[in-house]
Amino acid sequence: MGALPAHLERMRSHPEIAGEVLRLEYTAMSLNPNAKLYGRRTLLEFFDPALPRDRACLEAFERELDMPWALYHVRRLFLLSADGEQRPVMRSTERVDLGSPQQLARRLLSISERHRVEAEHDPVYGRARAWIRPRTQGRPMAEELFATAPARVIDKQDKYFERERDALISGPAAQLPLA
Repeated sequence: MGALPAHLERMRSHPEIAGEVLRLEYTAMSLNPNAKLYGRRTLLEFFDPALPRDRACLEAFERELDMPWALYHVRRLFLLSADGEQRPVMRSTERVDLGSPQQLARRLLSISERHRVEAEHDPVYGRARAWIRPRTQGRPMAEELFATAPARVIDKQDKYFERERDALISGPAAQLPLA
């Protein structure tokens, strides 16, 4: 965090690069709200639209968002080893659809409402998220959501993800009172 003021000054001196960095963080946070680059605050929170240099960065960010967006299916597994130690988080990210941010957000919010699934929407920049299986505090635990974001994220899945998920969701661990 000590380098943050210098980093923000560099961003303000190079608004096009700042726009890209802001898009990268926004995209990451669309899929994982904990993916902030600087602790508890997002980079967007450090920019004041009333200040001309900050506004230039925010305008560059808005231009970065002007691209096709995707609807992603995101799943994470928070597992324990045989001796009870935390294992690295296992991930699966799959692109489900392409479209405009508004179109995809409307679709996700409408489906979520119909199925009574908790959803959230950022009306300023467009992101929408619906939590199928929200994160809890205990481990082992599975998290699952659908989220919209700029279509820059590639499909990826950790090896043995499905096997581990099936064991967690339907195996003996599924019977534990974890949350």
